[in-house]
Amino acid sequence: MVMALTPAVGATAAAQSPALTVTLQSNLPRVRSTGLLADGRFVGLMRSGFPLRLHYRLELWRERGSWFDQFVREVTWDAVARNDPLADDFVLIRQGGAVTRYATPDELSAALDIPYTVTLRPNATANGRYYFVARLEVTTLNDTDLQELSRWLSGDVGPVVSGEGNFGQALARGAQRVLVRLAGLPRERLEGRSPTFRIDGRSPRGSP
Repeated sequence: MVMALTPAVGATAAAQSPALTVTLQSNLPRVRSTGLLADGRFVGLMRSGFPLRLHYRLELWRERGSWFDQFVREVTWDAVARNDPLADDFVLIRQGGAVTRYATPDELSAALDIPYTVTLRPNATANGRYYFVARLEVTTLNDTDLQELSRWLSGDVGPVVSGEGNFGQALARGAQRVLVRLAGLPRERLEGRSPTFRIDGRSPRGSP
């Protein structure tokens, strides 16, 4: 699975509601989230020390006329956005460890609006009609969550805490997460579906 950032087309309205869309380009899905920071809630949280985790999931489904549609497979990826109070800017950490800094919330918002092109497609010989469903969950992180997820995004799958006392540390982290959730901090769940497309085994790429 390969993801590529492609330039967004058109300006994003400042007051638009958050949305997740999936379009097709040569039967490859392009996943785009828009308006995530438009109402200022998440910008305020980042300035208050709560980084944001953006967890994306893209599912491939096959239509079946006489029964439930068939799930084929999925890919997931994550990103983290946070405020750096010392530098007075915003940091976006993408899966693979890429780190980009933005001077203003508007610049960060524009970066989050850039669509991902994902190389997820049916097998060339699997005839049928298919579609993609994308899901995005935006949640807040505490400091320990941020350390663990940042290490994972950089390819380090080991835990932040090692050695004795892990059980107590895990309980403390769990309690922190519960307190964050009970505090009523906002979170966002979005979903989008692509148009249906057809795969014909006589053509490796299929046809719309």
